[in-house]
Amino acid sequence: MSGYSRRMPEILFRSRDGDELFAREADGRLTPLPAGPATTWQGDERHRALAESLDRFGLWDHLGAEERAAARHDVATGCYPLDPEVLYDRVQFHADGEAIAEGGVARFLADLEPGLSPLGLAPVVATIVDGPGGYVVEIEGVRCTVVAAGDWDAGVDVWAQATVRPLAVVNGLLADRTPVRAHTLYAGRNDGFVLLIQPGVAAAMRASGLFPEQEIPALAQLASE
Repeated sequence: MSGYSRRMPEILFRSRDGDELFAREADGRLTPLPAGPATTWQGDERHRALAESLDRFGLWDHLGAEERAAARHDVATGCYPLDPEVLYDRVQFHADGEAIAEGGVARFLADLEPGLSPLGLAPVVATIVDGPGGYVVEIEGVRCTVVAAGDWDAGVDVWAQATVRPLAVVNGLLADRTPVRAHTLYAGRNDGFVLLIQPGVAAAMRASGLFPEQEIPALAQLASE
């Protein structure tokens, strides 16, 4: 016997039914732990503090009282907080960076309507340029260069910027209406997301220590801001 024993990874999250537990790999990915007997793991103080903060910053304000209480309870007892079953189509939306960069800003912002409309915003998009000279739109009369002519040659992450730049305009339009702002997750990927949340939600996730930086929603803002 070598005396070596593999250290059990730290449990960070559980499935809603409690049948699966998840730990963090070295590269930041969540991975299920090997199958084993049912567990009574119910999170720890980090999860309870996170649930309190997410509730305070309105992550579940779109839910009724009972559903909101259930969502808070789930996170307080170890569930992952950005649950599509709870958030999708009101708070969390798909954002395909490739499609947005290829003339898709109007469709993209239209898809956000169920989340933007309750905030008092229904942005009208007009295409100004869409071709070899770049891709430029106006959002509620605000000019937005989605893709500049030289972006590809300059090594810009075009799909990511095509996602962020229109959302930065949206955030400017939201500034006098609500504390909610557009955030991105996996910006530029085909499986990216937009989350309409208060910045405090992302700050609470960061403060919990449960998430690597790439798993925390990023405020959509221009690089110069």
